[in-house]
Amino acid sequence: MSTLADRIRRGEPISGPLGALLGAASWVQRAGMWRKLHGSRTRVAARVISFGNITTGGTGKTPAVIERAELEVAAGHTVAVLTRGYGGVRVTEPLVHPPHSAPDARQLGDEPALIARRVPQAWIVRSANRVAGAKAAADRGCDVILLDDGYQAVALERDENVLVVDAVNPFGNGHILPRGILREPLEAMNRATHVILTRCDQAKDVDRTVATVQRHCPGIPIRFTRHAPVGFVRVSNGETIPLEALRGQSAAALCAIGHPESFFDSLKSLGITLLECDALRDHATIPDMLLTGPQTVIVTEKDAARLPHAPKNVLALAIRLEDWPKGPTP
Repeated sequence: MSTLADRIRRGEPISGPLGALLGAASWVQRAGMWRKLHGSRTRVAARVISFGNITTGGTGKTPAVIERAELEVAAGHTVAVLTRGYGGVRVTEPLVHPPHSAPDARQLGDEPALIARRVPQAWIVRSANRVAGAKAAADRGCDVILLDDGYQAVALERDENVLVVDAVNPFGNGHILPRGILREPLEAMNRATHVILTRCDQAKDVDRTVATVQRHCPGIPIRFTRHAPVGFVRVSNGETIPLEALRGQSAAALCAIGHPESFFDSLKSLGITLLECDALRDHATIPDMLLTGPQTVIVTEKDAARLPHAPKNVLALAIRLEDWPKGPTP
């Protein structure tokens, strides 16, 4: 069943009275952001690189964070990823997860646990108070801090402010939360130092999105990317399976992410016949009953981070951020 949140995310019409009520509530979101923007800023003894959105979830930000973390580690830096830990249980913060230790998605959250697995050299710091979290990372010798989902966390001063925009659904219906999916008005893009457009290969009108970005921040560098599938991983034992192994096969698809349609489309593009597609709310716990059965079940890497005891029939689609042929604009 389609929820109101799903309808808003897809830009479907909302009835007059309900639309008016949600529009009035948007001023609460605007007021909260205004206070943040006019508050004090704190700089820590490290280079801070923020990755964030001006919309609610589903922009494909995590692969961008993983890619940058890998690059900074390869350059010899001590890297921390600072996160709010969505989906995790309540803990005492800042919670500091050291490198090369097994991540617990219940404590860290699903996306931070995935980052910890993909970049084991990185520190992971969970803290709703981003300034306190950044100080905890700097105190442990981290000279590069990647601020995950940090575009609105303006109390922490940053050296780069990367805005991630989903080219498939860049701005929703153009309204502020809760009437739409925007966290801020479009002119807030002018705080970005550069923009990463994700899922360009699945988008219908990339040029229109680029025009909107350039209208609000002329001359800003824009990188065009896609989420490139690289293989499957059997969640129960980490076995890697090539993409070709499932071409022409049937499977069920299951996810609890912000943009499920993109995941389903990726699987279809690999020549997989989807017997069923189940989409739960973002960060939701996946019931065991949806995983069991004779058929192969495919989930995202983010979902797999929350499945410590998955049956053998569950595979995760591994992806990486890849430049789209259109290439970056100057």
